[in-house]
Amino acid sequence: MIDVHCHILPFLDDGPKTMDEALEMCRIASDDGIHTIVATPHCYQGKYPNSTTSILPVYEALRNKIRSIGIPINLHAAGEVHIDPDLVSFLEENPGLCIGGRFVLIEIHPDTVPPSIVNFLFHMRLAGFTPILTHPERNRMVQARPDILADGISGGGLVQITAMSLTGHFGSRARETVFSLLERGWVHCVASDAHSSTGRTPVLSGAVPLLDQHVGREGTEVLLEGNPRRMLDGRELSAVFPAAWPYRKTGMEMAPKKKSLLAGFLGDRLAWKA
Repeated sequence: MIDVHCHILPFLDDGPKTMDEALEMCRIASDDGIHTIVATPHCYQGKYPNSTTSILPVYEALRNKIRSIGIPINLHAAGEVHIDPDLVSFLEENPGLCIGGRFVLIEIHPDTVPPSIVNFLFHMRLAGFTPILTHPERNRMVQARPDILADGISGGGLVQITAMSLTGHFGSRARETVFSLLERGWVHCVASDAHSSTGRTPVLSGAVPLLDQHVGREGTEVLLEGNPRRMLDGRELSAVFPAAWPYRKTGMEMAPKKKSLLAGFLGDRLAWKA
């Protein structure tokens, strides 16, 4: 399995505080069946002002330690950014924060979805980046109304969910929201979003049985291995739909089939390939 969202670099954010803990996280990941990790420290001004300048030396130090000890983990470096008016210029100055040269992990506030998000995703796509919203199932507005993401996804935005959301670590609402997003075919990869060697650890295997139930074994492999590999290679991602399609509706409405105005304006050239 490939973990494309993991706060495994020490000293840089709210992840591990020591190199030893980072190495223990690598061991945990390897024991769980993960062979590749993308280190994605927070990057936003004020709290975690990281850039390639601060990230790469720590990444190289951890990678060298992994190799010297013999932990079978392939380590890559990127970042997790926040919505900011200057984000495009920041990424152009720090291309190493993108996965595969184009995919950008974007975290939104846990309480709100900014009204400008569709326009923001549009400009990201025009600039040549592919935005991936990280763990929207933990956002309170998305939990209340998953279809709030419809226009952004129709316009080319992608979604990464957290494995521990499926297993209930973040509560029942986050878990049910994951199922709602899976039903809509709106999930493109599953990652750990790990921060430590205890608590939020780099494990993905616990999500496998639940993913198998909802999207089948082939879909599970796409979410945990296929699409993450495509991200690292800079290729378009595959769509993943429920095992039984059309899927049974829940209490929440399914996304409207009609394309949004934004999606129509962007056209097929900006849409991810099925």
